[in-house]
Amino acid sequence: MSPFAALLSLPLLVAQGGPAPDLKQLADQLAHGIRAHQNDDGTYGAGLADTCRVLDALGRSPRRYTDLDGPFIRRAAERVAASRPDPATDALVALALAGSLTRPHVEARDAAVARLLEPGARPGFERALALATLRPDVKPSGSATAGDPALACLLASDPASVAAPPVADVEAWTRWARAALLRGVTPSAQPAPPEPKPDASLTELVAALETVDVLSGLKRPAPGSSAGAPPAATVEKPARVAAPHDLAAALERAWTFLEAHQHDGTFGLELGGWDGAEPGITALDLSAACWLAERLGRERPKWIDQGLDYLVSLQKPDGAIALHGLDVYTTSVAIEALQAGGREGDRPVIERARQYLVATQSDEGEGYSLESDPLYGGIGYGGDERPDLSNTQMALEAATRAGTPAGDPLYAKALVFLERCQNLGERTALEWPRPGGGTLVSGTDGGATYMPGNSFAGEIDRGDGTWQARSYGSMTYALVKSYLFCGLKPDDERVAAAVRWLGRNFTVETNPGYAQPSEGAQGLYYYYLALARTLSALPGEFRGEDGQSIAWREQLVDKLLREQRVDGSWINDGSPRWWEGAPTLCTAYALLALQAAGA
Repeated sequence: MSPFAALLSLPLLVAQGGPAPDLKQLADQLAHGIRAHQNDDGTYGAGLADTCRVLDALGRSPRRYTDLDGPFIRRAAERVAASRPDPATDALVALALAGSLTRPHVEARDAAVARLLEPGARPGFERALALATLRPDVKPSGSATAGDPALACLLASDPASVAAPPVADVEAWTRWARAALLRGVTPSAQPAPPEPKPDASLTELVAALETVDVLSGLKRPAPGSSAGAPPAATVEKPARVAAPHDLAAALERAWTFLEAHQHDGTFGLELGGWDGAEPGITALDLSAACWLAERLGRERPKWIDQGLDYLVSLQKPDGAIALHGLDVYTTSVAIEALQAGGREGDRPVIERARQYLVATQSDEGEGYSLESDPLYGGIGYGGDERPDLSNTQMALEAATRAGTPAGDPLYAKALVFLERCQNLGERTALEWPRPGGGTLVSGTDGGATYMPGNSFAGEIDRGDGTWQARSYGSMTYALVKSYLFCGLKPDDERVAAAVRWLGRNFTVETNPGYAQPSEGAQGLYYYYLALARTLSALPGEFRGEDGQSIAWREQLVDKLLREQRVDGSWINDGSPRWWEGAPTLCTAYALLALQAAGA
């Protein structure tokens, strides 16, 4: 995944006035706020009912949190699963544990559902909802209470005949809309996304997340659709530069592009009709501009300092440098830009940003357990509660650049997460329950995945009830680079196994590892940057499976020169996913890859 796959979570781009709230980002903010209300014993609110409601809302959120996601889910699920069976709470327990994957929680859920199916089980909305969610093959019995359209929708033979509550009554509409979606009815009208106050109570936060869950369900792409594709209104793609391809001329064209597309030193996505300043894009383009000015022997223009000032102005009290969320990504690339700027006055800003990245690691400080939590030691977006290898490698690189000492616990904890992202079962045999059934296990090819047991490149069905998350190029380069930041040597078996995977699968045409070759265009320019920075950090020759040396620098530079547009930009033609249809993003990736390749 691209660091600005992250831009999947950017606010929706609109034509007037700037960004509107994105549901995934809003859900992340609400989940982060809810997590802050967890009690010392793992529960939420005043008891079982509140805890069940929290787990239900988090499990249905856009990220589909499960009991493998960390202590904010796991500890609450443990308390719910251990609760005394009670006809008054069976439906709540079943809904709370609906997405559970670990055996004790699954058994508690299934036992609660079985009790709901017994003759004489207490009727009502929660029972009907639990059965519609977990046993849609069973038609719930009962009669709708007057004035309860949600229950009526669950029980009616024709759910479309049940009138929806007015959208102004958000609580009633949310309750009904959840039932309607389960019955295959799509609401024709919907309320605006909620806007909870900063001091919102747990009850208010959960209610807001329940509404967001329904709204995101209405917008969820159908299976097989191009999730993450940019809006229909995309930039025009200038023609590629004709042969012959000259590096010096290519760099001059790229400089012209950056000059023309900066606005007082800031850069935007230039997609979807809104082009306001975006901190992550700005930081990447400023880093590229600092190198390019030096490489071309140009005096640094005033707008670079204006852009750096803009990044500094965004620093939050906790040290993060961000505006639209995605705090880890934007803070990481902002550190790189400020370091490239080389301004003495920015040192304290960089140090506060470094401290933020270190503090964001999922470890004991947030209640994560080395033994119980598969995501221990990783780093996520900063507020989404789910670490991944892409965020982790970005944070490790930035924190290392900013001077984190080699012996810092950051690295030892990160190694735990990195190993769990590697398909190296002969060293670390890991198993996870698989959503949808079966078991996810470590592979043995040495490559890396996006998260432990999770890969954007898909899965491999091993035919015995076990599945392997597919290794793919960008994450395997990210893994090797991260291992090096954590102090491992190139001859360490973990590094060597990953490098062998890269040698077997080396290409500059696609991001290798996807089940379908056509999918290999996804995140291609992010892949180029990861490739260049990783291979330039490895000593000696990089060799393929046949033992022959691979001239990766020459191949990469040639590929990038052939892909440049006449206006000096680069654009991913093969896939707009993760916003690589944006020239301001791909151009930064391409230039920084050229820098790493020594162009």
